[in-house]
Amino acid sequence: MEIQAFEPKVVASWSLPMNEVRILPIGDIQYGAEGCDVDRLQRHIDWGMEHDCYFIGLGDYLDVASPSNRRMLQEVTLYDSVREMMDNKMEDELKALLHILGPTKGRWLGLVSGHHYWQFSDGTTTDTRLAQELDTKYMGDGAAVSILQFIHRSQGTKRRTTGTAKIWYHHGRGSGQTAGAPLNKLEHIAKTFNADIYLMGHQHRKVSTKMPFIDYEVGAKGAITFTSRNRILACTGGFLKGYEMGTTNPLGQPAAGYVEQAMMVPTALGGVLIFVRPRILHGRLLVDMDISL
Repeated sequence: MEIQAFEPKVVASWSLPMNEVRILPIGDIQYGAEGCDVDRLQRHIDWGMEHDCYFIGLGDYLDVASPSNRRMLQEVTLYDSVREMMDNKMEDELKALLHILGPTKGRWLGLVSGHHYWQFSDGTTTDTRLAQELDTKYMGDGAAVSILQFIHRSQGTKRRTTGTAKIWYHHGRGSGQTAGAPLNKLEHIAKTFNADIYLMGHQHRKVSTKMPFIDYEVGAKGAITFTSRNRILACTGGFLKGYEMGTTNPLGQPAAGYVEQAMMVPTALGGVLIFVRPRILHGRLLVDMDISL
C-alpha cells in the first residue's frame, strides 16, 4: 500500500463563497479497444484542464494483456524479435494515449494499475511508464492513499491552521449487476480505513453515495466539540462502449464485444468530478467533500 501527501492549489468555487480543489478520477479507458470512446475521453481531459482539475488514475488505461494473458506469455518461449515486436506495438499504443493525456502532466495525485497493462522486456510496464511521462508517482497495483494538505495563514498573525483530506483508491475487483455493487465493497473498506473519499474503478459504473461520520472531542478547557462530515464512496466510470451497432470480426461477420457477449448491463460513460473544499470554522480547518456524476 502506497501513501503520499500533496499540497494542491485551490481555486474559487463556482457556486459557494469558498475555495475548492477539483479532481477527475480517470480509469477504465481501455485505449486500443474497438469500443473505446476516444472523442469522449479527449473532451473529458480538455474540460478538466480548462477548469483547473487534478487527476487520479484508477487503472486499465490500455486494452492490453490481462493477468491470465501475462501468465501465459511468461510460460512460453518467444524469439527476441517477437518480444521486441510486441514491445514496440505497446509503445505505440502508449504514445497514442499520451497524446491525449499529455497536457495533464504535473496535475496527477498518483495512479494505480488495474488488470490490463503490458510488461516490457526491461521490467517496466505501460503503467509505470505512464506515471513517469505524466510526472506523477506510480502507486502500485493495490490500494493507495493520497493526502491533500491544506494550510490557512491568518492575516496579521503568524498562526497557521492545517487540515487534510484523505483519498483512498484501488482499481477494484469483483463484479455485480446492480448499481450498488461497487459501493458495497467500498462500504466495507470504509469500516477499516479512515479517509474522506473512497474510490474504485473496474466495474465501469458512475455511481456514488455519501456516508456521514460524526466525531466529538474534548478541548484543553473541557469544552466538547461535536463535528460531522460526509465521506464519499464512488465508482469512477469508464470510457469503453459496451454495445454498438454494426460491429464485426476481421472477416466482416457480425460480432459483439465482450460486454455484449456476456449480456452485461451497459453503463453511462465518462467520469465523476469531486470537489474538496477547505473552510475555517471556530478556529479549525475543516474539509467538505462533494461529487458530481
